[in-house]
Amino acid sequence: MLIVSVSKSEQVRQAILLQILSGDLRPGQRLLEAKLAAELGVSQATVNGALQDLHNQGLAVKLLNRSTKVRRYTRREIEQIFAARMALEPAATAAAATAWSVEGRDRLREEVDNMRRAARSKTLPKFWLADYTFHQEVYRLTQNSFFIQACQAFAAAPLATILSDRLQSVPMDYLDVAEDHQDLVRAMEEGPEPAERLARTQIEQSLEKALRALGSEVPPVSREAVPR
Repeated sequence: MLIVSVSKSEQVRQAILLQILSGDLRPGQRLLEAKLAAELGVSQATVNGALQDLHNQGLAVKLLNRSTKVRRYTRREIEQIFAARMALEPAATAAAATAWSVEGRDRLREEVDNMRRAARSKTLPKFWLADYTFHQEVYRLTQNSFFIQACQAFAAAPLATILSDRLQSVPMDYLDVAEDHQDLVRAMEEGPEPAERLARTQIEQSLEKALRALGSEVPPVSREAVPR
């Protein structure tokens, strides 16, 4: 296991995210800074910073001088976030493969192992957190600051169905999902082209599952966002 130093603000962000993923905080629910600060034993300023990060990542909605709420995604927004993901993530995966390193491989494998453990123990909030972290790490491994910045705008894509309040409608074998991520690690080890190809296929499959949960067909734009 890799030991990674995590700031207090990041610990708070992850704690709030786990509450969202566990259903303790529901889509559309107000996030009270004072209450969260008391629960987590930190200052309101630290909570405010964590909520701003969640807002930047599309996981919360933070309005100027007003309340902050857990983001609730509509069907149309899920289509849009996956279209953006299709445009960028396959290219980012190829870039990560080009800049491949043992350290990067080990960090991705660690998140896959976290997903496997969570799937076996049925601790789904930790499963989704590992899934989310895996994709953030792929962008970090590109070593491209523009990719890293861009990914923040649709960081919530792997969690969009949860944030639509329809997760219970998605039939899923969580161990299989973890192995899909391991397959992506192997593809990145093989090189940029296999990595980009598999990333595109997996995003298409994820969108199909999400829209089936919402009773929708996969829109053509999702498959045409990036030329073949």
